[in-house]
Amino acid sequence: MMTLGELLRQLCAQTPLVVSLPNDLPLSQPDDLMHPDCHARIGDTITQAALSHENIVLQLNGVFGQAAYGNPKEVIRLYLLPSWDALAEHLPKIQCGVAAAFAEAQRRWGEDRQKEGVR
Repeated sequence: MMTLGELLRQLCAQTPLVVSLPNDLPLSQPDDLMHPDCHARIGDTITQAALSHENIVLQLNGVFGQAAYGNPKEVIRLYLLPSWDALAEHLPKIQCGVAAAFAEAQRRWGEDRQKEGVR
């Protein structure tokens, strides 16, 4: 058993993001991630934690894939894991990909702020 908040904190462990969910969702198995409410909560939570827009977060998929798996088109579908115990095998690569995507988001955010003349 895991909660969505616990999962997101593990995935974002190599970033300074603070992930919190006021009404956390229990996830008994990875396929619980397929529930529509869960998808919406993930997008909202990461977007809020990163102070960004969801479309920008989604644009970073290629950065994640390249850093985690050496291929910008590569992804992992956590909902296909047989159990939460299987997450440990994939977690280091996922954390590396999330950290790279976060760094790229910071770089892009800095460029956008420079274009706007904000210091």
